[in-house]
Amino acid sequence: MTGIILFGTRPEAIKLAPVIREFCRRTDRSAFRVISSGQHRTLLSQNLTSLNIEVDANLNVMMEAQNPSETVNRITTALQHEFTDKRPDWIMVQGDTATVFAGAMAGYLNQIPVIHLEAGLRTKDFHFPWPEEGFRQMVSRITTLHLAQTKRSKQNLLAEGIEESAIRVVGNTGYDIQKAIHVGKTDPQLPFDIEMLSNFALITIHRRENLGAPLEHLCGQIKELMRRYPEMTFIWPKHPNPGVVTVIEHHFADDDPRLIICEPLDYMAFQKLLRSSSLVISDSGGVQEEAASLGVPIAIARNETERPDIVELELGRLVGRDGHALIEVAADLMNRPHGTMITSRDRWIEMQGNGCASVNTVNAVLETFRKQD
Repeated sequence: MTGIILFGTRPEAIKLAPVIREFCRRTDRSAFRVISSGQHRTLLSQNLTSLNIEVDANLNVMMEAQNPSETVNRITTALQHEFTDKRPDWIMVQGDTATVFAGAMAGYLNQIPVIHLEAGLRTKDFHFPWPEEGFRQMVSRITTLHLAQTKRSKQNLLAEGIEESAIRVVGNTGYDIQKAIHVGKTDPQLPFDIEMLSNFALITIHRRENLGAPLEHLCGQIKELMRRYPEMTFIWPKHPNPGVVTVIEHHFADDDPRLIICEPLDYMAFQKLLRSSSLVISDSGGVQEEAASLGVPIAIARNETERPDIVELELGRLVGRDGHALIEVAADLMNRPHGTMITSRDRWIEMQGNGCASVNTVNAVLETFRKQD
C-alpha cells in the first residue's frame, strides 16, 4: 500500500503534520509521499521547518495574480505527471482549498481513492466562504473515505447522501499539534516582548470575500474598539495579500504605539501569541479552532461559520464580514467569566478528539485500505 499526502497552504500543513508523524511511526516512510502544491508559497515555506515536515515533491504551481481556476488546472496537470511516474493507492487531502479540490479531482479522474480529512464542515451557503464551501461540497461527492472532525460533520455528510460506511469521526488533528506544543513547552521568539503587554487583542484577516468594502468598515470598527479600550494593545500579523496590506496601511498610522503591525509569524510563534491574548478578531477557520481550544474568546469576522459549535459553546461570536457587531460582541466576550470559558473550552476539546485525531486518522486509513488489499 502506497499513498500521497497532499497540501498546499499553511493551515493544511499544520493539520497534516501530526498525521505525517503518525504515519512515520506506524509505517515505513517509503509507504507514502508528501507533496506540496506550493499554493501558499511564502507562508508555507516559513512553517515547514518549524513543523518538521519533509516534502518529497513541490509542484510550485503559483504564479503572480493567479485565480482559483488557474491554480486548480496547474495542480491537476502536475499531479497527472506524478501519478504517471508512480501511481499511488490513495491520495489524502485536508480542508477546503484549491489544492484540496484539485487533488481530489486528480484522484477521481485517475480512479485513485480520495481520502478527505476534515470532511463534512458546512456553512450550507454555497457562496460563503467562496470558493471554499463549494470546494468542500464538491470534494465530498468524489471522496472514498470521509474523515470527519465531529459527529455534527458526520451528520452533514449523511444528510447529503454519503454512505455511513464511508465516514469515520476521527477528531481534529489541529488540536493534536496544539496539545503537543503545550506539552513540549516550546518558547519561540517573537519580534516584540509580549511580557510587557498585560492586555492585548490579536487580529488576523485574509479571506477573499472580506477584501474591499467589508475590510474597510472592519478597520473603522477596530479603530473604535481601540478608542474604547485605551489600555489594550492590538497586534496584527499582516497577511501578504496586497489587498489586506494596502487597507491596513491606509487606516492605521505607523506611529500608534498601541497597534503593532508585524510580518506573518510561523506556527510556533503565533501559538505563543494566541495563548496570551485577551481577545482574537479573525476571519480564519483555523484560528477559530485554535482560539477555542485555548479558551481565548474570538470575534469571528464572518457572516456564517462552518464551525457552529464554537458559537453554541459561546467561545466566539459572529460579528459580520464588515465587523458591524464587533464593539458589542467584544465587550460581551471579554466579560465572560473565566470559569465559564474553561468549561466551554474543555467541552470543545472533547469534541475534537482530545488529541487522538492523528492516531484515529491513520487507523482509519490503514484499516480501510488493508482490507482492500
